[in-house]
Amino acid sequence: MLEKELKDIWNNSSQTAQISIETNLLIEELNTRINGMQKKIRKRDIREIAASIFGILIFGFLLYEIPFPITKVACGLAILWFVFVIQKFKKSKTQNIKTDFSLPLTEQLNHQKRMIAQQANLLDTALYWYAIPPFIMNFIFILGLENPVDYNWTNSIAESILPLTSNLKTITIIGLALFYAFTFWVNKRALNKDVNPMIKSIETMQKQIK
Repeated sequence: MLEKELKDIWNNSSQTAQISIETNLLIEELNTRINGMQKKIRKRDIREIAASIFGILIFGFLLYEIPFPITKVACGLAILWFVFVIQKFKKSKTQNIKTDFSLPLTEQLNHQKRMIAQQANLLDTALYWYAIPPFIMNFIFILGLENPVDYNWTNSIAESILPLTSNLKTITIIGLALFYAFTFWVNKRALNKDVNPMIKSIETMQKQIK
């Protein structure tokens, strides 16, 4: 009887040790994946903020230079949208905090899950704040373009870039619609391929250590 109990204890302790080793390996792999994702997020946030600052400068110039009233309104809306985007990604930067590995494992996982969930929400709602608003703004901008002669306006550079004819306006609007549809698809793909699986991995880990 004693021999059987000793065998059971040995077998159970071996299984526990094996589970502990597997859990540690999974945690290490998860941390590596999350660190890699956080680096990508930091680069994206910096890139988007820089692009938005550049956008403010461009539309600020167009607001000053272009005489068409409706287009001026669109330029103002664009500037406001870029300011909103900057605030959005600055908030993302503050939320993207590295995990403190001195904390208990459960708190580490909770922190990682909150951080990834915030990024998931950012991607999941991109259609409503990152795609539709700029498309509407650009649509108004293009719709408001009029004949420069009527305003006695001459700017060779602007006239060579702006879609002033009906055909060019139509082509540009279709192109913008396709571009923002692609932008929406890219964000959804990142959400489903990278972010949601990461959240599921964290939840699996949380169940294993309970």
